[in-house]
Amino acid sequence: MSPEEKPNETSPPTDSVDPKISSHPMYTLAPRASYTPQYIDPERTPKPVDEDYFIFRPTLVEQAMKDIQSHLSPEEDGKMRSTWILAQLSHWGTEREVLACICDRSLLICYYDFVELGRSHVFRVPLNYIGTVTWGPLAYPKLALNKREGNAIQIKWDKLREPPSLLSWWNPWTQDLSYINLIQHPGNPTDKDLRDMCQLETFMEQLVEMVKMVHVHNPLPGSANGLLLLQRPVTMDTSLGLVSLFNHKVQLGYAKPRWRFGF
Repeated sequence: MSPEEKPNETSPPTDSVDPKISSHPMYTLAPRASYTPQYIDPERTPKPVDEDYFIFRPTLVEQAMKDIQSHLSPEEDGKMRSTWILAQLSHWGTEREVLACICDRSLLICYYDFVELGRSHVFRVPLNYIGTVTWGPLAYPKLALNKREGNAIQIKWDKLREPPSLLSWWNPWTQDLSYINLIQHPGNPTDKDLRDMCQLETFMEQLVEMVKMVHVHNPLPGSANGLLLLQRPVTMDTSLGLVSLFNHKVQLGYAKPRWRFGF
């Protein structure tokens, strides 16, 4: 074979180029100096609606319950009977998701951090301190901008405590109030066990049963014992509700992904 007939070893045969590669829009036959890499966005399948809330993701509730149980006091709490996924409605009308745990001798309201997976703090109410439970629809003043629909449960304790001062009443973080309002979590999980944990009325029925039992077997000394169960509207005193309106629209009190961040 003459040198003129010797094939060029550095140039691949034209028929060796994969036609799929040459026709692919990502690849070009032009020199690499003029090539700009491209990003490929994979097709995104819509995720279930209940995954918008971190609390409804698998194993997170189980992990939170184990964390809470590890901090129970046998003398003050006893054994944990049930755990519920609810939301607290403050006296300013703002919402915040909570885990409510009914124990033998106490009600625990747990503000669990589902972003960092840690226990923020737990609010303990002895069951024999609870004197009034009110169940009914939410009622707002006429001027309130944010009027949340649905039922609520108001749990009152410590009948002898004086009403909070005006300064405490205008403090959104005050701890001088002798009651707590609980509402149903706005999420609707597909998992049946999680859905059962969100039932506000079932939680109320079990709480009332446990409070009545504790009042009989462990009455509070020097106080009139017995539970007063009322079925009437739960009145909210928010005069205008700009803060609660913003809180409700953005759902700041719930751990969920926001703009590729989770908080």
